[in-house]
Amino acid sequence: MKHDPIVEEIHHVRQKMLAECNGSLDQLLDRLQTAESADGDRVVSLEAVRERRRREQSRHLTTH
Repeated sequence: MKHDPIVEEIHHVRQKMLAECNGSLDQLLDRLQTAESADGDRVVSLEAVRERRRREQSRHLTTH
């Protein structure tokens, strides 16, 4: 497998966060959900991306 420093860093951060939650996946999930709620305006949902693409395609079709 090819060495990827970005993937390696992601794994390292995940391990660190899990250790800070005493190895509890439930605590880690709670922590992530709390952070997501606090930064809700920065979180992108799949539905939001799909809606933006629909608007862009619709705009493109009406201008051409």
